[in-house]
Amino acid sequence: MTHVATGDCERCRPGLVAQPVNTVSSLAFVAAGVPLVRGRRPVTRALGWAAVAAGLGSVAYHGPGTAAGRYAHDASLLALLGLMALDDGGRATGRTPPPVGLAAIPPLAAVGALPPLTEVAQPVAGALAVAAGVARAIRRGAEDGPAPLAGSVVLGAGVVLHALGRTGGPLCEPDSRLQPHAAWHVAAAAAVLLRHAR
Repeated sequence: MTHVATGDCERCRPGLVAQPVNTVSSLAFVAAGVPLVRGRRPVTRALGWAAVAAGLGSVAYHGPGTAAGRYAHDASLLALLGLMALDDGGRATGRTPPPVGLAAIPPLAAVGALPPLTEVAQPVAGALAVAAGVARAIRRGAEDGPAPLAGSVVLGAGVVLHALGRTGGPLCEPDSRLQPHAAWHVAAAAAVLLRHAR
């Protein structure tokens, strides 16, 4: 069986945890999500649960690497990106995200993670999250303080590491204990916490 995460550089090993570095670093999303789960705003709590799910989905993806693990990874990632876009968009416009918006994101993510759709849904959801973050920074930069901007910078650095560290990329060393994809996990988790904790 070919492991589903072979494009993420780290050499896949036999056993339950095929990519140990990428698997352990996935728990950064869980660590970022736990404080958000106790947030005051419903969207913050939803983001917290989505981050926890994204971490567990990523563990399933980089660990056993089954088709079910890939689906859990993709669905939870899409939910997280959708909630980030909803939160940043709401903050940019000064409006509280409506309950129907919060309720719609998980089923949309579940559909978007289906194999024929996921390769398109992920970049679209990522672009929406980035656009909402930029709109928030433009409209509320001074009011929000430095944490959201720092989160965006950290996220940008993580995206660069992710792109350059893919299998065959210039930073890919399959047997290294320092994996660019693992750095992407930590950077993305930190960005979620920095941009959405308040």
